[in-house]
Amino acid sequence: MKIFGVATAAAVVMVSSFAMAAGSMVADVTLNPAGDFKASTNEVVGEATQEGDTVKADNIVVKMGNIETKMPLRNRHAKEKYLEVKKYPEAVLTKAVGQGGKGKGMLKFHGVEKEVSGTYKIEGNTLKASFPIKLSEFNIKGISYMGVGVEDEVKVNISVPVKKK
Repeated sequence: MKIFGVATAAAVVMVSSFAMAAGSMVADVTLNPAGDFKASTNEVVGEATQEGDTVKADNIVVKMGNIETKMPLRNRHAKEKYLEVKKYPEAVLTKAVGQGGKGKGMLKFHGVEKEVSGTYKIEGNTLKASFPIKLSEFNIKGISYMGVGVEDEVKVNISVPVKKK
């Protein structure tokens, strides 16, 4: 069940890439050899703004301690062993800019700062973004429990409010 936690962590991190105030995130985690699960949180703080075709966000914070995978043991393993939420309580996105449905920003997660990129769309007052991350790029590797592992790439999907200027 430990494997599920790592992917959850990655998903939360990615959420920060385009997150706004009162946001939410769902990460699609694929297991190997088979299966999948979703990891989610509503602990996304910050705000994005849209001006014309440009979307910007800075200092978007994802609180890592409240990740939910619908399985208590997986939650505990994710937080304690893989995400190390006591040592890394937040994932932070800075310098995020998007235009024409594509965006990128700097994500600091699990002690590593790296550029992330993905796609987004705005529906009403909601920004919906999707982007992949590789857990290994954030020093999260080897997640496996009873012969089942987590794939390195996790797809993060987020929906957050967006403020139009």
